[in-house]
Amino acid sequence: MKASFKVKTNKDIVKSLKSLSDGSVKVGWWGGQTEPNGLLVAENAYMQNKGFTIKHKNGTETRVPPRPFMQIAVNKNVNKWNSAWKKEYKKVLDGKSSLKNALNYLGEVIRKSIQLVIRSKVKPANAPSTLKARKRKGNYNETTLMDSLTMYNRIQYNSEVKRK
Repeated sequence: MKASFKVKTNKDIVKSLKSLSDGSVKVGWWGGQTEPNGLLVAENAYMQNKGFTIKHKNGTETRVPPRPFMQIAVNKNVNKWNSAWKKEYKKVLDGKSSLKNALNYLGEVIRKSIQLVIRSKVKPANAPSTLKARKRKGNYNETTLMDSLTMYNRIQYNSEVKRK
């Protein structure tokens, strides 16, 4: 019977730890991306998340209620994101992945989690007037936050690694 073991040297471990100097991943909307109506996608995401008021030319106002999809995504997925990060971090320490790859993986996991929440019909439901306006434009999708699909499709992530 033969057994073999690969033991990392202290030098290898120190090298792995040094590669983990500073890294970050951000997920969201940036870079001047716009909705079909010209509104920045990041502004639309913020307004949808927090709620907003539309002031009409005739002096009336319509209140669009908050649909806190970002908070829902965080609350629903923070443990999943932590687990994904721990798994990827271990790969980096074991020399099986780079910090950049680990951060990219985490960014993709978070991006997909937010997209799932956006698709989940975040309450409250759309007002009948909203559904009517959508149908006039040929959009029969009743799901909240899914009017033009721009916010859903343009969510992105960016990872950055800074070496010491």
